[in-house]
Amino acid sequence: MPQITCPNCGTTITLENRREVDFTLIRNATDKRPRTFTEVLHITKLSRKTLNLRLKKLCAEGLLTKEEGMYKWNGASESGNNGGHLVKGLSRLFDGRRMRTGVMLVALLASFSVSGYVLAMMFAPTMHVESHAEPKALGSFTMALDVNNVNDLYGWQVAIVFNSTQIRVAAAKPGDFMKAEYPLFLNSTTTADGLLLLAGSLKGNVQGKIGSGTLATIVFEYYVSGYELPSIVDQRAGFGTWLLNSDLADIPGGQTLLTLNVVG
Repeated sequence: MPQITCPNCGTTITLENRREVDFTLIRNATDKRPRTFTEVLHITKLSRKTLNLRLKKLCAEGLLTKEEGMYKWNGASESGNNGGHLVKGLSRLFDGRRMRTGVMLVALLASFSVSGYVLAMMFAPTMHVESHAEPKALGSFTMALDVNNVNDLYGWQVAIVFNSTQIRVAAAKPGDFMKAEYPLFLNSTTTADGLLLLAGSLKGNVQGKIGSGTLATIVFEYYVSGYELPSIVDQRAGFGTWLLNSDLADIPGGQTLLTLNVVG
């Protein structure tokens, strides 16, 4: 599938994911009251051409109605590739649950108010750009975040701490266990120095994953010899590590099911 790469942060977004985010923006702009094309354009901040294409598709599928030049969310039916599935998938981590601090909560709020391009920039790993020249990395290493013998894993968030004076995050990519890409896989190093937050989720009303596999791979660059390896923590700077099942309940002993190991 064709992909879009952010020129600033290098984050890759598939066209399918971008469509889902666009559909979500349109839904939130039109589900309260009818809107004109211009109003939807200003609220979603999509390009005129993209918005026109998205509106036509949603109207054709019966999710949106147009009367006297006004668009109103109908939601009578949902196709397999529309924004309704993204709304149900992400919002399941929010509805009926206690308020959680963390990247997944921020992602939920952001996904309803900004474009996919902006959201990608918000959660891309920060490369600590300074006005002066950066020290040259001595090398790099890759670590795998694995989950082991889990039952019914639907959503997760992991807080990883590292010594930011010794190493830095170069890249973070989703693993193959959840098969989730942006915006259902997010990573951020902007919340606190020396803290990497990773989060992922399935979407829709589906059963969680069973077994063992890789949730994410992270590439670190090191700037000193004898550096400390990153580690998973339960809590750091108000952000925590947790695993949720398909009922959105905490999986007991979630952190004990996780490992972070050097793989390259």
